Amino acid sequence: MTTPVHQPESLRRIIGRRLAAVSAVFIIIVSLLMATNRYLLKTLDPLATPALKALSEKLGRDAENVELRQQVRELNWLARRAFFVRQWQLETGAILLVVAGVVFVLSLQLMASGRRPAPAPQPGGPGGENPWRAAARARRVIAISGALLLLAAWGLHLRLGGRSRAPVPQPFQQPSAQNPGSAAETNPNGRAGPSADAGEWPSFRGPGGLGVAREADPPIAWDGATGTGVLWKAEVPRGGFNSPVVWGDRVYLAGADEQKCEVYGYDGDTGALLWTADTEGVPGAPATPPEVTSDTGYAAPSLATDGQRVIAIFGTGVILGLDVDGRRLWVRHLGTPVNPYGHASSLLILRDTVFVQFDHSGGSSVKALDVETGRDRWKQDRGTVKSWASPILTDAGGRLRLILSASPMVAAYDALTGAELWSKDVLSNEIGSSPAYANGRVFAANQYAKAVALDAVTGEVIWSTEDLDLPDAGSPVATDRHLFMPTSGGTFSCIATTNGVRVWSHEFDAGGYGSPILAAGRIYWVTADGKTRIFKAADAFELIAQPALGEASVCTPAAVGRRLYIRGVKHLFCIGPK
Repeated sequence: MTTPVHQPESLRRIIGRRLAAVSAVFIIIVSLLMATNRYLLKTLDPLATPALKALSEKLGRDAENVELRQQVRELNWLARRAFFVRQWQLETGAILLVVAGVVFVLSLQLMASGRRPAPAPQPGGPGGENPWRAAARARRVIAISGALLLLAAWGLHLRLGGRSRAPVPQPFQQPSAQNPGSAAETNPNGRAGPSADAGEWPSFRGPGGLGVAREADPPIAWDGATGTGVLWKAEVPRGGFNSPVVWGDRVYLAGADEQKCEVYGYDGDTGALLWTADTEGVPGAPATPPEVTSDTGYAAPSLATDGQRVIAIFGTGVILGLDVDGRRLWVRHLGTPVNPYGHASSLLILRDTVFVQFDHSGGSSVKALDVETGRDRWKQDRGTVKSWASPILTDAGGRLRLILSASPMVAAYDALTGAELWSKDVLSNEIGSSPAYANGRVFAANQYAKAVALDAVTGEVIWSTEDLDLPDAGSPVATDRHLFMPTSGGTFSCIATTNGVRVWSHEFDAGGYGSPILAAGRIYWVTADGKTRIFKAADAFELIAQPALGEASVCTPAAVGRRLYIRGVKHLFCIGPK
C-alpha cells in the first residue's frame, strides 16, 4: 500500500482561501446592513415622522401661518434628505454585494487552481475516475453555479428596481380619421397645446401647460384686504392646492378633504358659485382614502377644460368628467396613487383627449382618455418612480409631443398614439417641477437633480448644469432667451436658454410652491405670503410691484385678457377692472 504524501499549500490557494473568507464575511455584513436599512425604511419612514405629522396637522388648522409653513418645508427638506440617503445606501449596497460576490467566486477559482496535484493511483488500484480531477470538477461546478446565481440575483434586482429602456405603448383605441398626425392639421392655429384662444386658460399653467399668456395684459396693482383692484372674491367650500382654469365666463376649481372630493364651477364675471359636483359612488374606489400630507392634500392637481367638458382628478385616484353645468359624464378609479405626499400631477387636454401623468410607486404610466366617455385611448407604462410634475404639449418638428419629467428621465411621447419618441436619463430624486419649452428646446430643472436643455425633436442634451438655485415645487417658464426659475425658499433665477449660464438671481423675502407665468413681458409669481411678485422678463432684474392678496396662497395664477384669477387658502379672487 502506498502512503499518501502531504502536499503543502501553494501561495495561490492561501490567497484564494483568505480572499474567500474576507469576501464571505463582507457579503454577510453588507446583507445584514441592507436588510436593516430596508426594514427601517419601511417601518420608520422619514417622510412620516411624528414631528412632521404634528406640524402638518397644526398647519392644517392654521393655514395662513407663514412661519409655520416654512417650518414644515424645512422639516420636509430634512426628511427628504434622510429618505434619499437611505435609498442611496441600498443602491450602493447592492453594487457592493455584486462586487463582493464576484471576488468570492474568483477566490474559489484561485483556490482550485492553486492546489498541487496528488500522486496518481498505483496500477491495479480501484477503477474509476481520478478523485482529484473529480474534486476539481466539483469546485468548478460550484464556482460557475455561484456566478450564475449572482447574475440571476443582479438581474432580478434590475427587473424589480430598474426601468425598461423602451417600453412598448399599449394602444386601446386607434386614432380616428378625425385625428391626423400633423401639428398643423391637429392644431390649426399653429400653437402647442389645446386649441384655446388667447382668452382661455384651459389647464395648469395655461395652454399646453407652458405658463405663457400670449395676449393677456393683467393688472399690476391691487389690494386684496381692502378690495382695491379686486373685481370679486368668492369663498371656496373645501381646501385644495389646485390652480384655477378658465374658459369663457366660467372658472373651475376643485376642493377635497377626507370626507369628500368636489369640483366647483364659478361665474367668471360675478364670482357666483354656479354648481358643485362630487365623486360619490365611484366603482372600485377604496372606502378609506390614502394618507397624504397637509401641504398636498387630496385636491392638488389642477383641472382641465375644453370649453365643453371639465375633467378633474384627485389624490384618491378618482378621475371625473363633467359638462360645463356640472353634470357627470363619467367617473373612474385609476388606482390608488402610492407616494408619501399625495398625487399632484395636473391634467392636460388636446381636442377630445385628456392626458394623465400617473407616476407613483405602485406603477407609473401616462394615459390618454376620451374626454366624453373616460375610456382609454392609449396607455404607456413608464419605468419611473413617483413624480409630482405635470405634462406639457409642444408642436416641435411638426409633431405634437407630450413631454413628461420624472426621475430618472425626461421623455417625449406622440400625443396621438402614445409611442415613445425619446427618453433621456437626466434627472434624479423627487421631481415636482414640470418641464418648460421655447424655441424647439425642452427645459427640465429640479432641486437635488440639475437643470438641462434638450432638443425637443431628438431629445439630445444641449446643456446641463447643477450650479444653480433650482426649483423644488414650482415650475420654470421659458422665452426664446431666458429660463425663469422659482424656489420655495425665495430665490428666483434667470438663466440663458442657449448655455444654462446664470443671467441674474434675486432673493425675495418669501418663496412659494406656485409656478410663475409670463404675460405682457412680465413675470407674475405668487409667493406663500399671498404677494404676487411682478418683475420684467428681461436681462436684468427689475421689480415692478408686489401687490398683496390678503391671505396665503400656494397656487399659480390664471391670466385671461385684463384679468388675473388667483386662489388663496380660503377664497378665489378675480383681479381686474370693473
